[in-house]
Amino acid sequence: MKRIILLGISLLTYCSVFAQGVKFDTISLDQALARAQAEGKLVFVDVTASWCEPCRLMFEEVLSKKEVGEFCNKQFVCIQIDIDKLEGKDFKKKYGVKSLPTFFILQKDGTVRHRLQGSRRPEDFLAWANRGVSETSSLFFLNSLLEQKQKMSLQNRVDYYLVLQDTRKLHEADSLRSVLFEQTSFEKLIDKECWPLFSGDTYGSEYFEYVVKHGDKFREKQGKDRIDDYLVQGYKHEILRLMYDCQASPEAFDLIEQITTALSVPGRTMISEEDKVRVVLAWAKEVKAFLENDISGMVEGMRELVELNEWKDCLWYAMKYVGVNGNGEDKERMGQFTFKMLFEFANTPVEQWDFYQKFRFLGFPISCNGKFWSNALEQVRVKDKPLLLECVRGNDAYFIARNWAWDLPERVSYLDSLCVSVRIDMDDPAVAFLKEGFEITNYPAYFLLDKEGKVKYSWEGMIEEDQVFRDSLRKGLEGI
Repeated sequence: MKRIILLGISLLTYCSVFAQGVKFDTISLDQALARAQAEGKLVFVDVTASWCEPCRLMFEEVLSKKEVGEFCNKQFVCIQIDIDKLEGKDFKKKYGVKSLPTFFILQKDGTVRHRLQGSRRPEDFLAWANRGVSETSSLFFLNSLLEQKQKMSLQNRVDYYLVLQDTRKLHEADSLRSVLFEQTSFEKLIDKECWPLFSGDTYGSEYFEYVVKHGDKFREKQGKDRIDDYLVQGYKHEILRLMYDCQASPEAFDLIEQITTALSVPGRTMISEEDKVRVVLAWAKEVKAFLENDISGMVEGMRELVELNEWKDCLWYAMKYVGVNGNGEDKERMGQFTFKMLFEFANTPVEQWDFYQKFRFLGFPISCNGKFWSNALEQVRVKDKPLLLECVRGNDAYFIARNWAWDLPERVSYLDSLCVSVRIDMDDPAVAFLKEGFEITNYPAYFLLDKEGKVKYSWEGMIEEDQVFRDSLRKGLEGI
């Protein structure tokens, strides 16, 4: 084959792409503390284990985010400690690690400055890290106030409430919140420093109802968007709980009616933006149809939710129910808007393929592989890179099992640093021309094309070893 050369291909390229998240140094705790001392930083420790699924999700969905990486890499020397290894066992005993994931911010002498147990969203994780860096809101500072029996300000007490939540001392956190709620004036409660006492609550709690009752005053202090989003999430959480519980009780229908009515009462302080009201009402209709086993109503409800860009939460749960219990007509109607979900809601090719597999599994008709192919060709033109075409059969369960192993974020980043890549289901009639043109006999099949669309390298069959796959890719890029 004609030889091609792609300049600048190296492992360094891969590392620089993935380094947008938290950069973990492969050093011991003692070395990290010494480096922190020399650089004037704190030490961030991600306590993890190879078998911990929540740890993996935190790494992929939070610690790999650019904004999280920018903050942590600037403030901390960052390391990961595996509790199943020798250093991890010692760390677990010394620092009292009882669950995973757990995160620590350590001072330069190794004492605990701040601690977090459990998973968080990126924005909540950053808020926790900021509190740990601050001199006046960290666990270390607040504990020192308590030990010295110094008087705490209202801000100190609210920060301590957050510390109790972060360290899973939930009973103590609830007790402190109750005291603060009773002892703090109305003018202070609606102020920003007290907002953590209310955030996260759902419909029915006294804190949620307090915000509803004094919505106008809260909006003046907190801003309209914060309060609207808080109310939407509170109502949605309670409605979605009914779907997860799967109990079509009179109480469940009464609750849906109460929330629907509450959003419709003239003059009551509620959500100010009409579109956000529509989101809650659409979920109320969807869950009501679910509890009534009204498949047709569920499909119509999902159509409205998709129009409102509400594809997350338990929409997959509802779609699975339609896939299992719906008839051919129901599934055909679902296919009318799954295309939009695939190309407007999925953020990456990996996520698109995930959507596509779910739609196929549920029996919803979707023909999108032609679009996958045309999008890939456009990316080749824009990025000025070669194209790796991965040809599979969507019903090949064995391939799909391997597929998820390759689709880890760091490996996807490595692949993206070298070329444009696209995975095509060759069972889709829309891409029959590819199957014929490339004369494919075995699956999966891989074709490396130059920017003019000429095949420069190809191979067929399963490659399970990560390094072997990378070697095959590099071999093709170098040209043979």
